[in-house]
Amino acid sequence: MYLSISIDVSPRDGAAFAQLAQQADRIEQAGADFVLLAHETGAGTLEPGRLEAVVTLPWIARRLATPVVVAALPAVHSVPFHIARALSAADFLTAGRVGWLPLLQGGARFDAAYGDAYHLPPGDRVAKHDDFIRATRALWDSWDQDALILNKDSGAYLDSAKVRRVDYRGPFFATMGPLNAARPPQGHPLLVRDLDDVAGDDGAGSAIPADVVLGGADRLAGVEARGTVRLLKVTAATLEQGEALVRDGKADGLHVAGPDAIERVEALRRRHTRRPVTGATARARLGLAMPANPYSKKVPA
Repeated sequence: MYLSISIDVSPRDGAAFAQLAQQADRIEQAGADFVLLAHETGAGTLEPGRLEAVVTLPWIARRLATPVVVAALPAVHSVPFHIARALSAADFLTAGRVGWLPLLQGGARFDAAYGDAYHLPPGDRVAKHDDFIRATRALWDSWDQDALILNKDSGAYLDSAKVRRVDYRGPFFATMGPLNAARPPQGHPLLVRDLDDVAGDDGAGSAIPADVVLGGADRLAGVEARGTVRLLKVTAATLEQGEALVRDGKADGLHVAGPDAIERVEALRRRHTRRPVTGATARARLGLAMPANPYSKKVPA
């Protein structure tokens, strides 16, 4: 059984990073498989954390040495080039244990900070969410997986024939590329989705399949099990029912929410042995395929 938990602290507290470190150390010992750098609302949905996840991720991943570490991002307010570069670096630093969670929730906070130009009508928010994901992935795909050579003897750094412009053009984003960072060890960091995040936006959900999804039993019921890790959201009140649904194959694991989440994860791990960690990256560990690179061309010998 996979176990997932969110972690977030207030930046206004002078001891924020000390608190974050203490929580991370405890979660590492508890045996969580996924740690989301995200803020949980009282309604059970997720928002970008109060500490910026892209900044926090490389630091906290040193303490979270085993789980997949997932950065929750404001999908409408993030810039593909910045996110692609930052997550590529983090994926290399963690040897392929990074995920990203583009979110629509919590957008009002970012509208106030970024200005009216970022405010969108509800009907456009999911479209921009998806365009952000596609543009970011295109930048990762501007490098072939084996473009880096790093041969000290010859002095060769990369095969330039395997790095290219992608000229991505979408409804909200356009990027020429290439990215000034190599394709991540996972090809693309794991795409994680909170199914409650986009479900209420004019009834339209994201058109892009995710590698890992979180949601209630009703939402997970519509997700194809093959090729996707399904995490059922539970609280203390629904924990027993959630364990039963995992046993019945209706979910692959639990995302534990609530103020006592760490205690619940610790208790769950005592009852359910952690799956053996196999494979060099999170994708290999979870049995998820490496994403194909649509821009890649075979270089003649």
